[in-house]
Amino acid sequence: MKINRRNFLLGSAAAAAVGAAYGNTPARPRKEGEPLNVACIGYGMQMWSALLPQLVGTNSGIGGEVASTYSLPDLCRVTMVCDCDKIRAQTGAKHVDEEYAKRVQELKDGKAFVKDANWPQPACRWCTDFRDVIKDPSIDLVVIATPDHWHAYIAVECMKAGKDVYCEKPLTYNVDEARKIIAAQAKYGRIFQCGSMQRSWEVFRTAVMVVRNGIIGDVMYVDANYGTKGKLSGTSHPMRFWEDPADADKESVPNPNIDWDMWLGPSMYRPYSNRLAPADYENQNRPGVHNWYPMFWRFDDQTGLGYNGDWGAHHLDIAQWGLDEDKGGPYRVIRSEEPYSTDLYHGGRRQWGMKMLFRKPYGDVELYHGPFGVWGTVFYGTKGVVAVNRGKIAVWRGGLVKPSAEVRKGLDELQNVAGLELVAGYTGKDYGTDAAVKKDAGLEGTIAKIVKEFDLDNAKVQLYKSPNQVRNFVDCAVSRQPTISPAEVGARGAVLCQLCNMSYVYDTGFDWDPVKMDFANGTGKGISLKRDFCRNGWEVVV
Repeated sequence: MKINRRNFLLGSAAAAAVGAAYGNTPARPRKEGEPLNVACIGYGMQMWSALLPQLVGTNSGIGGEVASTYSLPDLCRVTMVCDCDKIRAQTGAKHVDEEYAKRVQELKDGKAFVKDANWPQPACRWCTDFRDVIKDPSIDLVVIATPDHWHAYIAVECMKAGKDVYCEKPLTYNVDEARKIIAAQAKYGRIFQCGSMQRSWEVFRTAVMVVRNGIIGDVMYVDANYGTKGKLSGTSHPMRFWEDPADADKESVPNPNIDWDMWLGPSMYRPYSNRLAPADYENQNRPGVHNWYPMFWRFDDQTGLGYNGDWGAHHLDIAQWGLDEDKGGPYRVIRSEEPYSTDLYHGGRRQWGMKMLFRKPYGDVELYHGPFGVWGTVFYGTKGVVAVNRGKIAVWRGGLVKPSAEVRKGLDELQNVAGLELVAGYTGKDYGTDAAVKKDAGLEGTIAKIVKEFDLDNAKVQLYKSPNQVRNFVDCAVSRQPTISPAEVGARGAVLCQLCNMSYVYDTGFDWDPVKMDFANGTGKGISLKRDFCRNGWEVVV
């Protein structure tokens, strides 16, 4: 999705897309029991703090419902790190070697870790051009944690080259990419996992089990809550080069370590900005690698979708799961009625309040985007309510309740409101991405009570149980079975994020065809579902 204006091709001349060079390459032949070789593309905080620790077998806060750590080195080994920042790529390879050295020491200390007696492995390699990963026949799996505007291209090219792919959410930057990434997995038959990790958390699966088994009746309303009233809010922002124009000189000092043209990729050219591509070269442990989640590029129209793509990709995904819309979507988007933002950075755009309508046999379901609150996703049914977030879950019995400020306040406070009776609820400490690893007796007890109260273990609808998003990907790469979040699930979740963002950016509503993933009934005029052009030929080609 792009802003309603033409992009202008500045910088390097467009070149032929690399994509056509790769065909339907089969997976690399391996000996029985030989580990899969993994390449990590994009070595920012998400990769080094969340994804890599799972791959090399150290503790991680992402995924699973058990406290013990999954050790994956029997199944896979990280052999290459790629980042267009040379220092960051070198640091990543060094970090991989250090982590594996710790595992080897554990083996020497008598702690069972791997079956392979040939440890340690060769030194991890590094590169600055992801095409080196694609062309490397030794790489079996690719884990992608770049900014959003690169996800689809790299993922599709890797699938063409016979590699299985784990790609961070939101899976795609625009609707055209969503269609293509679904087509690519179908065409090339690769194992694919979107990093929508909440699907592998017991608390979210439990909430969705209650919904999908009809325990709260027919769902009529859904809240998906994310975004604030501050500088970083719901929607993406008009493109700008600097965070603070007064600091433009400082924020635009060229960085010789970064291939800026590669960082921009298909997006519109603009001068170098160290806010878009931050690097901490004074970090003694990991030079060039920052220890925060960069937000500037997430809110740039050319590279991200704002909080719609950041947190929306989580909470809208759970709404999609609960509504059984993994192969569907809304048929109408309704413009927000909230006030326009007066924050200069927001470009006058509304920040929350848009709605989507999903068509069900019993009637329409209305999904509302609200700001951050206690609950991430709330389902309102004809017989009760289910609310869920990281480290939080609650179920109420009762009749249909239409969401209102009073009702939402009562749900936040775990009260019996508007004819609703609380069955079980817990809103304890939010461990964030550590919620799956750090045990919380209150949460575990509440989940157990809900499971027992509604006999979920024997319920008619049983959902895919994944213990951990990364582990599930690697296991499926071995077994060749589908993952919990394959391309279509991730792509349709990304489309929900894009529909939200389009509504705010263009200040409009429209009809939508969820099958074709296109506007319907003559609506959506003037809104593009793809970039007008991709710089340097970086267009996704299946």
